[in-house]
Amino acid sequence: MENIKKAKVNLGPIKTISSNVPPRTVRYDLYIADTTVTFGKKTKRAIAVNGQIPMPALTFTEGDTALIYVHNNLDEETALHWHGLFLPNKMDGVPFLTQMPIKPHSTYIYKFPIVQNGTHWYHSHSGLQEQI
Repeated sequence: MENIKKAKVNLGPIKTISSNVPPRTVRYDLYIADTTVTFGKKTKRAIAVNGQIPMPALTFTEGDTALIYVHNNLDEETALHWHGLFLPNKMDGVPFLTQMPIKPHSTYIYKFPIVQNGTHWYHSHSGLQEQI
């Protein structure tokens, strides 16, 4: 018990900021689909989200709840992995480890609290989709 008290003293101050703005649930719908891209003279398969590459930016405020509907319009499984966000393990988006893959032509809902601020990124975490 003495070690815990000593460790707490060395943590430094913890500040909390009150806000007059109530927490919000921020919803995004992400539609994952095949597309093609042309770089130079070569046309290649690519995966787009909401018809765009790179994927759209998602904006939240600390304290919000993220509600993200992922509509898998691919003919293969997929999942989304969130880098740098503190979130429940079951929302981490690693197929067969933290969640089952999102089946083709189905929808999965990610819902988690936004507990820190900053800039983070997300990407597919299925098969070799990271490379497409």
